[in-house]
Amino acid sequence: MTNLITRPNTGLDAAGSPDGFTRTESKELARLQNNEVTHGLVVATRVQSAALVAAASLQATAMLSREAAFQADGDPAAMNRLNHIVDQFATFAGAAVARFGL
Repeated sequence: MTNLITRPNTGLDAAGSPDGFTRTESKELARLQNNEVTHGLVVATRVQSAALVAAASLQATAMLSREAAFQADGDPAAMNRLNHIVDQFATFAGAAVARFGL
């Protein structure tokens, strides 16, 4: 694998092109390797971002649910209304994670 940014004083041989490659083939190989590295970085960042959004959403949903139970204070009708709000928030948070398209 080659560096994404090559140093000006290094030739293509330092990039690790196989013997018998022409200069054009070596450049193409380096370009394709850089594309793969870049793609990997983007995918890894998407996965990490989705995990962060999922964790924050779970925490916020749990806090909202706990606050709903506290505010209802044992009233079943109030608890039903508040649970609906919590459910809608959980659905919204799930949609936010789904937008990452993993």
